Amino acid sequence: MNLNIDINRKKFLNDGYFIIKNFFNKKEISIINNEIVKSKNTEIYKDSNNKIRRIEKFYNKGKFLKEINGRFIDLIWNILNLKYLIFKDKFNLKPPHGEGFFAHYDGIFYFKNAKNKIKKGWYEYGNLFINVLVAIDNCNSKNGTIELSKSHKNNFEKLIKNTKNDGTPNLLEKIEKKISFKKINLKSGDLVIFKNTCPHRSKKNKTKYNRRILYYTYLDRKFGSQYNTYFKDKKLSKNKSSKSLSGEK
Repeated sequence: MNLNIDINRKKFLNDGYFIIKNFFNKKEISIINNEIVKSKNTEIYKDSNNKIRRIEKFYNKGKFLKEINGRFIDLIWNILNLKYLIFKDKFNLKPPHGEGFFAHYDGIFYFKNAKNKIKKGWYEYGNLFINVLVAIDNCNSKNGTIELSKSHKNNFEKLIKNTKNDGTPNLLEKIEKKISFKKINLKSGDLVIFKNTCPHRSKKNKTKYNRRILYYTYLDRKFGSQYNTYFKDKKLSKNKSSKSLSGEK
């Protein structure tokens, strides 16, 4: 594994994302999957066919899951010189023939909290978020790999105008049509690191197998740990969609 520190730092500054090949080996990927599946007191979401689509709240419920959090924090520091803490986690399974995700930013939306006050999505907790995506399975056009675009550099107030402003961060069709997306084909164990302001989407899984990916999302350490606060707010949010804080379809 080669971190290509200078190249990846430059790509992150220019495009908002970069890829690291072969970060995890097959044994480590198996451990990650097993620890997530065995984790207790997680949040589980199912699709219309009652198949598990996503699992959340698990990063501190397995020995190796905790270890890789530290490794990702070190990775962000070594490549980007940024001191970050984990903000949220999710494990997307995208079951056979499972639907894709609309084009969206992460965290750019409004939600109503438990007291009916309007809040600015993830920006209630920080102002820049970095996703570390781990391919558990090979990801390609057939099973609906992530499609990424270069980061949009405006602030929350300007970026929200590019969205449908319906409680989700989904982009307006006229905005999506102007964006050039790149399909990111990955092998199991590869990483993609990208800003929350990179528009992204994915297509339907046309295969007979799950397409599993792991996300750990990070925010600037200066904001302190917001992990528990985020998940509490998500649970108590009065937005119509129970997934409204995730940016997913």
